[in-house]
Amino acid sequence: MTSGPRRPPLTPHAALGWLHSLSIDIPASAVLDADGAVLAGDPTLARARDENDGVIVARSERHAIVARTGPRALERLVRADLRAALEALEPR
Repeated sequence: MTSGPRRPPLTPHAALGWLHSLSIDIPASAVLDADGAVLAGDPTLARARDENDGVIVARSERHAIVARTGPRALERLVRADLRAALEALEPR
């Protein structure tokens, strides 16, 4: 069995666009590099990476995606969407 063609990773801006198309109640989000520098999105979320105050975080070795959620967000679904967007940032 052969694998399909390799796809390039999404850019941080594209990953956030995709994330917002998946989840209806994420008013703000950001992609950070491994050192915490903001690559795309809301720079105020770089300080809110400890998952409090309606913030959900997904991390890999290279990136983190931080999302501030609204009152209608389904936490498990947002976490799944964040992981999917995070995986799309990684080379494959």
